[in-house]
Amino acid sequence: MKHFMQWLRPGLSIKRWMLLFSIGILILVFGATLILNYQIFGILEEKMLLFAFQMTGSYSYTFLAICGTILVILGLWIMVTAVRKLMKRFVELLAPDQKEVSKQLLSKMELSRGPKVVAIGGGHGLSMLLRGLKNKTSNITAIVTVADDGGSSGRLREEMGIIAPGDLRNCLVALADKETILEEIFQYRFGGEGELAGHSLGNLFLAALIKQFGSVQNALEAASKVLNIRGQVMPATSQTVRLRARMSDGEIVEGESEISAYPEKKGRDIRIVHMSTVPKAPMAVGDALKALRDADLITLGPGSLYTSVLPNLLVPEILQTIRESGAPVIYICNVMTQPGETSGYTVGDHLKALVDHIGGGVVDFVLANTGTPASDVLKKYEKAHAYPVSIDRKKVESLGASLIEADLLGPAREAVQDTNVLAEELMQIHNLLQAKIPPEALDEYLKRSH
Repeated sequence: MKHFMQWLRPGLSIKRWMLLFSIGILILVFGATLILNYQIFGILEEKMLLFAFQMTGSYSYTFLAICGTILVILGLWIMVTAVRKLMKRFVELLAPDQKEVSKQLLSKMELSRGPKVVAIGGGHGLSMLLRGLKNKTSNITAIVTVADDGGSSGRLREEMGIIAPGDLRNCLVALADKETILEEIFQYRFGGEGELAGHSLGNLFLAALIKQFGSVQNALEAASKVLNIRGQVMPATSQTVRLRARMSDGEIVEGESEISAYPEKKGRDIRIVHMSTVPKAPMAVGDALKALRDADLITLGPGSLYTSVLPNLLVPEILQTIRESGAPVIYICNVMTQPGETSGYTVGDHLKALVDHIGGGVVDFVLANTGTPASDVLKKYEKAHAYPVSIDRKKVESLGASLIEADLLGPAREAVQDTNVLAEELMQIHNLLQAKIPPEALDEYLKRSH
């Protein structure tokens, strides 16, 4: 009752339309009463009959029915007008800066009916994918690696004893309902040489929320409301984990930033042989497991193979739940090789690295790019010893996955997937799978559609 009375405060311009709506109901009821000849309004009916006798010379109930019909129509018109005015006023009060609200509401309803997609990964690759997916469905769950130990995230992790917030922040911003000043604030990075130098404001905000609420999930829910995101973001684990790699020269290297940098220090021919985590079997976040069980589609990547995609799958409960899920699993292979992690790798080599760590039967499809980046873009990557990932269909299929090839670069011809092109491709794959297209024929169907 208290909340209802707040709508009756002066200045809202709502009471007049509520009153008009009530009058419309009364007129409608009275009109219906005259039509059905009920005796509820006996006195008024007698007056109407007397008026009918004076007009027609007889006590005509037909005349009353006509009057009743007119009153019903009048009452309905008043009610519709009042409702329209009420809705318009509510929109003006709640969303004064938004235009074409009806279109936005319809868009939200359409997005809410979209497939349930669980996107697993980390880094810029995952946030890029999410920017495209949020225009296709609002039923998105991003499961994010929290093993980052470099930069602002690494410092906060060490100083405050929390999980790395950087990739979580990027995914929250990527799923924000629209571009806002809050997004710019979240990505703002302090300069100078003081203690705040290099820190992202979004990282500090998440760190404060984690400490305030005592729970990563509660902190992310609060941040999600601030940014009004489509979907949800959660870590694979709420434990502070570190990555450990056994290199081809026999060395054991610990820490994400150290692992990526090691081949550059010791020699580019050195490869990552095996990855693990410390602790060895971190516990999964319960909501992440629930999202995987309910998923219609699960994606892995794009992003750094060993330090963004694989760490999530090294959480035993995450991997087991993916195996038990009936949803198709698509690995999105990177466009370019990554120095320090996948130098010289083909698409098949990427998949083999996953299979070596998590076993076969997990990845159903591999989505690989066939487009060629612009020549000036390739030259920049060549200076960093990064090259386009070549496709080897036979190796992919020998590892138990179906290969899907598509030009994913978009008009900009950058050396990364175009966010909208990639999202559209994934939705096409999902729709074809829903239509019961055989997996082995899926690539051919998609090529025809292109």
